[in-house]
Amino acid sequence: MNQLRPELNPPQQVGMASVDDDIDIRFYWNIVWREKWGIIGLAAIVGVLALVIVLNITPVYRATATLLIEAKQANIVSIEEVYGIDSTQREYFGTQFEILNSRALAESVIKTLGLDTHSEFDPRQRKPLFDARRFLPFLPAPKPLSEAQVWQAVVDKFQSQLSVQPVRNTQLVKLAFESTDANLTFSIANALGEAYIDNHLESRLALTQKAADWLTGRLGGMRQDLETAEQALQSYRERENLIDVSGVATLTAQEIDENQQRLAAARNRATEFKSQYEAVGSTTGSYDERWETLPGVLQDSLTQRLKESEEEASQELSELSQRYGPKHPNRIAAGSNFDEAREVYRRQVRKVVSGFEKAYGQALADQRQLEQELESSKSEIQGINRKRFELLQLEREVQTNRQLYDLFFTRFKETNTADFAAANARFVDQAVLPFSPVKPRKAIILLLSILLAGVVGVLLAFLRDMLDNTVKSPGEVESKLNQPVIGVLPKVKASKNPNLVMSEAVLNDEERTFAEAVRSARTSVALSGIDKPLKRLIVTSSVLGEGKTTMSMNLAFAFGQMEKVVLVDADMRRPSVAGNCQMEHRSPGLSNIMAGTEELEDCIYQYKGIDVIPAGIVPPNPLELLSSKRFEELLKTLADKYDRVIIDSAPTQAVSDSLLLSSHADGVLYVVKSDSTTTHIAEDGLQRLTRVNAHILGVVLNQFDATHAAKYGGYGKGHYDYYGYGSTKAY
Repeated sequence: MNQLRPELNPPQQVGMASVDDDIDIRFYWNIVWREKWGIIGLAAIVGVLALVIVLNITPVYRATATLLIEAKQANIVSIEEVYGIDSTQREYFGTQFEILNSRALAESVIKTLGLDTHSEFDPRQRKPLFDARRFLPFLPAPKPLSEAQVWQAVVDKFQSQLSVQPVRNTQLVKLAFESTDANLTFSIANALGEAYIDNHLESRLALTQKAADWLTGRLGGMRQDLETAEQALQSYRERENLIDVSGVATLTAQEIDENQQRLAAARNRATEFKSQYEAVGSTTGSYDERWETLPGVLQDSLTQRLKESEEEASQELSELSQRYGPKHPNRIAAGSNFDEAREVYRRQVRKVVSGFEKAYGQALADQRQLEQELESSKSEIQGINRKRFELLQLEREVQTNRQLYDLFFTRFKETNTADFAAANARFVDQAVLPFSPVKPRKAIILLLSILLAGVVGVLLAFLRDMLDNTVKSPGEVESKLNQPVIGVLPKVKASKNPNLVMSEAVLNDEERTFAEAVRSARTSVALSGIDKPLKRLIVTSSVLGEGKTTMSMNLAFAFGQMEKVVLVDADMRRPSVAGNCQMEHRSPGLSNIMAGTEELEDCIYQYKGIDVIPAGIVPPNPLELLSSKRFEELLKTLADKYDRVIIDSAPTQAVSDSLLLSSHADGVLYVVKSDSTTTHIAEDGLQRLTRVNAHILGVVLNQFDATHAAKYGGYGKGHYDYYGYGSTKAY
């Protein structure tokens, strides 16, 4: 589609609302309100169908039994290991729930109650919902089911109607069964609980018997192994004359530990004295102040006390030096004390470092002696350890055989003395006969069906509105077509006024609303040409049936009440003005004037206050006649002779007559039929006129239903009632 000029381009539409607009709740409410009867009708139909269906559904009953599954067995002697069950694990209860749902348990209940022959479970007794052979007898009969298939179907049916539901954070489990037979529901629920308890006891008994047989066979061999190990241990003690090697080994080990500790200390001392000895060097020379920092010197208590005395004398000398001169007696005495204290300290340091060589030699001697003692102790304990190792190996074998024998013997006694009559579950509540069905929930199904139908109806209403792209109201003319509204002609119900002629409705006193709408359009046209009168007006539309002829005639009658007006039927392909004015079909008209067979005065007819020029005989080439020089001169003549020349033209989508005529006119009125003409068609027609530079005055919205438009949120019936024209009803 070619684009209109910028001022004619409508805003882009997305769904049901413009992208430039916010969400308008009122707009959507109007859609629902407009389609309310359809939505209500759909909900009512679905509700009736749902009611019929639920009334014909066979009621289903449910009975529920409650079991308490014990986490610990009700016996004194614990033999869980025999069964391979740890009841403290979380998996224990999950296992029990799966057992309740197991196929084996279901088959046990079916056999007990004989459900394989019941009509609800036996597939051979069930009637198919639809038997095609009733309508197509030539179809082959289905093959009969085998016994295995029948049994499979019975078990599947049973399990599909069974529900095992554990109660959260408890040891309770609910067994529920649904059936169309109320008596069957509680019988099966209780039978399932009993079958579960019996199955548990039987499995315990079988496992116990199997464990006892196995333990009996193993105990004989274990007793023989224990006796053999004990004899080997006693023979080794007698052969090695062993009484108690553990005490001797312990004393020897303690001596080794003590010698190792003493040896490590001796090695540390030797290393320390060696490093100090090497750092001192010769002590016969001058005094070396680095001796004072050696660890041996720092660790000597006398040396440290003498060091403190030296520091005190030094501090006293420093204080007196600040107070007295160098020749003062006190200062001289303090200097003597300091020199004496330092000399005594250095003699002691020299004495300490002189003993490092002797101490180093003594440390080496101690180290060698301790190493010899340690080697002797190690040799002694190695012999003891060899004997103890062999002894412990024999003792360990005896202890292992004895523990294993005691364990098996204990389990054997537990197996034979345990109380196997205690069950792991019991009934808290047994199932009772249900008096009311649980399915179908008629009220809920009916309510949900109606609600769902209402939602579907609303969605269909929105879908219909989205797919409906017609122009419905004056507001949509301005928003979708981007054109001003020249007039809005309400649609009149012909059944209210059987004698009404729509082409002359503006002259009918009974149609005051319609007449006022035409006069409003006349006023809009007149105001559009205040500076330059619009004498030659073309009335056209997109397609046939939009009411352009009705508009042109009524507009001519409206102007005729004030001015001298001529109505020209330029739609020479499907003329209708002559018929509406009660003229002969072949009355001379526009085509005769163009062909030169008739004069202008012979083709003008008086009709109810206006002059009318019909289309005349339908020519084979209307477009050539309208594009001739003669037609242009005719329009100039009519414009000089009349105050207003109104031309009824052919639709823009059918032919190009209107496009040609618009070049000779002062203005174009574009008629759009409300709720009928699509936006696409109207836009295309307006674009075609725009491309030939036609002066489009605006759009006349025809057959506008005020009441119907009120549902769209546009001009409503009250808009007309406000001005006192509410007597004429629109649809």
